[in-house]
Amino acid sequence: QPDFEGKALLDLGCGHGAMSIYAARNGATVLGVDLDADHIEFAKRNVAAHYPELCDRIEFRVVDLVAAPQQGLAEHFDMVLSKDTFEHVDDVEAMLFAIFRLLKPNGELWAGFSPLYWSPKGDHGRTGLRLPWAHAILPRPLVLMAASRYNQKPVERLYDIGLTGMTSSEFFGYAERAGFQVESVLFNRGDKRLMRLFRKIRQIPFLERQFTVGIYTVMRARA
Repeated sequence: QPDFEGKALLDLGCGHGAMSIYAARNGATVLGVDLDADHIEFAKRNVAAHYPELCDRIEFRVVDLVAAPQQGLAEHFDMVLSKDTFEHVDDVEAMLFAIFRLLKPNGELWAGFSPLYWSPKGDHGRTGLRLPWAHAILPRPLVLMAASRYNQKPVERLYDIGLTGMTSSEFFGYAERAGFQVESVLFNRGDKRLMRLFRKIRQIPFLERQFTVGIYTVMRARA
């Protein structure tokens, strides 16, 4: 649970704004950003209608941090919060560099996302392949063909269906190059028996990729 009190916070991939509202109600001043204009408009209407007391503490914008990384906000935020976004970012390394530039020295990135692509349901149901791990086992051209049929449009790469194909080790490699230091990390969180089992299996080196379902991490921007 972050300490939101008095923090300037960026909610990356804010969607309909639920996390932004939660952070603002707990003391943060929040900018929620998303690429989906419909989500942003809903978030604005929702706050105005149901949380008018927060209107001076929450702003929502359509922003592509990678395409326009500064937005007049360099070194502005104490914290960046991101829930279930990084598995859908086209260029994760570029995004992490953009986030680093937006954080104050020693600012924090709190990120949680799942399922990762190589895990049993890591295609998010977007390839049409129903068997667990099928998208990870089959050759990529066959996966893209299946996804094209399922989505009834050409799918030439994973990001055409909003997926990255990123592994956990790749994510933390990108983060290190962007200037982040890992403060804490948890994998496969949850009380379900399957998640407890997966936490144990992923410690076997040659099975780590296939059994890492979710990443939950706090990282600090090195000064």
